[in-house]
Amino acid sequence: MTKIPVGETVRFAYRFTFSQLGTIIGLIWLPMVAIALLEFLPYAMGDAGLRADQDPNAVGAAALRNIVFWLVSVLFYAMVNVAVVQQALGKRSGTAIVHFALGRAEFRMWGASLLFLAIMFALCAGLLLAVIATGMVMQALGSKVFAAIAVSAIFLAGVCVVFVSLVRLGFLLVPATVAEEKVSFERNWLLTAGNFWRITAILFLVTLPTAVVLMTAALALMGKEFDALGQIASRISVEAFMERYQMILSAHASTMIGINLILAPFTFGLTIGAAAAGYKAVTAVPKVDTGAKVS
Repeated sequence: MTKIPVGETVRFAYRFTFSQLGTIIGLIWLPMVAIALLEFLPYAMGDAGLRADQDPNAVGAAALRNIVFWLVSVLFYAMVNVAVVQQALGKRSGTAIVHFALGRAEFRMWGASLLFLAIMFALCAGLLLAVIATGMVMQALGSKVFAAIAVSAIFLAGVCVVFVSLVRLGFLLVPATVAEEKVSFERNWLLTAGNFWRITAILFLVTLPTAVVLMTAALALMGKEFDALGQIASRISVEAFMERYQMILSAHASTMIGINLILAPFTFGLTIGAAAAGYKAVTAVPKVDTGAKVS
């Protein structure tokens, strides 16, 4: 199995992002603006504030709209991923002012993304069912202590399985799907064999800067309001708590969406750049020593 070099992969991601920042912006700004609008629409249309105990027809229509918005957003994300990874893999060259493409590569990436999300959802659902079943069985046996221990053990084991699957199936999803023109999670799993901790370290190093900026912005914008809400949480109903929580999010939604939009070139440049470098490392043809000597 080929090892992904952590330092070299991280260096490539940062070098690619900052040396081609203008090109990355040109490749992604139009679909990212469309995604930002789709993310803001539920707030602008009042869908985000609807509750299940309100008009069922309105709630159902809002849910349907949100599903459509989400599916279209995933398609636009696929467009961004394809364009950036082609640049990182050297499959396209030159600068870009604006980019908008919907072809086989984008729809293939869209399908791969949806299938990946479905796999992750199935794993999380399986974990939840396993925890519930374990708790019920152990309680039926009449041992609360063993029930708590068993549930905790199953939960921790399940979280580990989900996280390992997320890392190993997701890290090379974009470059492998684009470069090999097919969707194969088995291929992604095999390529990342023996590289879990290396990939985890790489992802931590390339996502840390934007994560820090986002968390700092969220704390600056909503920290005091969430702190005040936390202080009265025990004195209000769950419905009132959720309503106030949603009001805080809605009040700052446009600002957070804007910050995400500004960070998008760095987010995609670093993560996709790292994935492209990792893919090239594990698919490179190894040099064969023939033993011949040159005199």
